[in-house]
Amino acid sequence: MTKMTSKMALTYAIDNCDLPQDVMEKFIAMRAQLDKNASVERKPTPRQNENAVLMNDILVGLSDGSHKSVSDLIAAVPALNGLTTQRVSALMRLLKLDGKVDKEVVKGKTLFFLI
Repeated sequence: MTKMTSKMALTYAIDNCDLPQDVMEKFIAMRAQLDKNASVERKPTPRQNENAVLMNDILVGLSDGSHKSVSDLIAAVPALNGLTTQRVSALMRLLKLDGKVDKEVVKGKTLFFLI
């Protein structure tokens, strides 16, 4: 079952309900605004740009074929110095979702490596 979006609800009301003309015009304008907002390409935020650079640095840090923990990466990659383990872990999660790294757990320690 598909989740009903605002646009779907407006389209249904426009197509199936007998509404006063002014209400119909408002609904049509609202649907047009939703279409416009959905089509706008947004620029990445400064944080997203920073994360992209950091993820690239992480990939370079793993390019030697080694398996490293988040703590090892923070120590090995100069750009990561000063970042929290939580932030680097979040970056690793994004890299894993992108299919660029994978992880394994060895004796309770999570190690990351390039795919």
